[in-house]
Amino acid sequence: MQLAIDTSTDTASLALLKEGHLLAEVTWRCRQNHTVQLLPHLSQLLDQAGLEIQSIVAVIVARGPGSFNGLRVGLGTAKGLALSLKIPLVGISTLEAEAYQHAETGRPICPIFKAGGGEIATAIYQRKGGQWRQLVAEHITTLESLCPKITTRTLFCGEFVETIAEELSNRLGARAIIPPLAARLRRAGYLAELGFERLKAGDYDNPASLQPLYLRQPAITKPKRRIQIGTRGNTKAVIWDMDGVMVDSAPYHLKAWQEAFKKRGINFSQEDFRKTFGQRNDTIIRAILGRKAGRREIEAIGRGKEASFRQKIGREVKPLPGVVALMQSLKARGFRMAVASSAPLENIELIMRGLGLANCCQVIISEKDVTRGKPDPQAFLLAATRLGVRPENCLVIEDAVAGVAAAKRAGMACIAISNSHPARSLAPADLVVDSLKKVSAKEIEGLINKKRG
Repeated sequence: MQLAIDTSTDTASLALLKEGHLLAEVTWRCRQNHTVQLLPHLSQLLDQAGLEIQSIVAVIVARGPGSFNGLRVGLGTAKGLALSLKIPLVGISTLEAEAYQHAETGRPICPIFKAGGGEIATAIYQRKGGQWRQLVAEHITTLESLCPKITTRTLFCGEFVETIAEELSNRLGARAIIPPLAARLRRAGYLAELGFERLKAGDYDNPASLQPLYLRQPAITKPKRRIQIGTRGNTKAVIWDMDGVMVDSAPYHLKAWQEAFKKRGINFSQEDFRKTFGQRNDTIIRAILGRKAGRREIEAIGRGKEASFRQKIGREVKPLPGVVALMQSLKARGFRMAVASSAPLENIELIMRGLGLANCCQVIISEKDVTRGKPDPQAFLLAATRLGVRPENCLVIEDAVAGVAAAKRAGMACIAISNSHPARSLAPADLVVDSLKKVSAKEIEGLINKKRG
């Protein structure tokens, strides 16, 4: 039995699923009473289905964007169940769950939630050729900015007021398909279906590291570093990948992976490494071991590999040409900077200290901060949020095809360095170079300005 929990907004919903089939569902208007209403509704749903809580074998939870309080309650409950019952946990974007109930239309689907201050939270999804895909990542924008990007008939759904529906119709005309209110009601049954597909693929989340998808930080959160909110619209930022961009760490990663898999009687080839380099550890391990890999085994292999990597690279950390000079030049010109890598935080901190660049970056995004690896733009969008800079004011420096794709999906300018892949495979980037010695801070500023139009 799988349980789906959605407390993202004033509308809350629960669903029970058995091997892909919906057994029971309840959706209600809870306003901001998630804390006192969620568990009683869950107890009632289980009673009606004639089930005990021990019958639940997996939990699927909507992780935002949405109400800060609602998301904390939903994720806290889901994590508590996963840990106490020792069952898998899967987090799904609330915007994706909202869009999925219209998947069968085959059209681009754009869910919209009000984000306050005239802004909206949105993304775009589509089922095409039997594949459900995210076309545009979750982000904060305005209707004024969104509408010019809608070039084909698109279905709009979500919890938005009629004034937004009217504005969409006025701006887009026949390109805007807006279902009636009843069809826009978000239901946990669709969240359950999305989560069940992840469960079948063995793609789980770690309860200890799964976090709400906040597209802007809660007002009650105290930032670790002061952000100049007043200049947010003009401040520019550079988001750095690490492996293959700042350091040539590939040989050390290859040896560490080969040792980790050899202990399990598996040969990890140069070709395996080439295909997976830059991806999250759990993604790499699943690609090699297949669906038979359990969460504990994946975590154990990953820990062993990373410990071996840190031991091997040790004091041999050396920057790739142009990295130190460019980063120092960017800092002098007032750019904010972040590292966004699929590597563990310990690796990033070790390398940044070894390069003498630890004080140049205000934000570090590591594997524990995200649940989806590149080409998903989650890491880059989270870095922009924590830097206090809009995505369109950011430039990403990458060396991987998936990283370039993630930057473009995030709406950011991108420079690709051909250290790990042929230049032709990196062509979607705004600029492809073979060394960062050929790039200046002024050129980066120009690429950002060009991207903004």
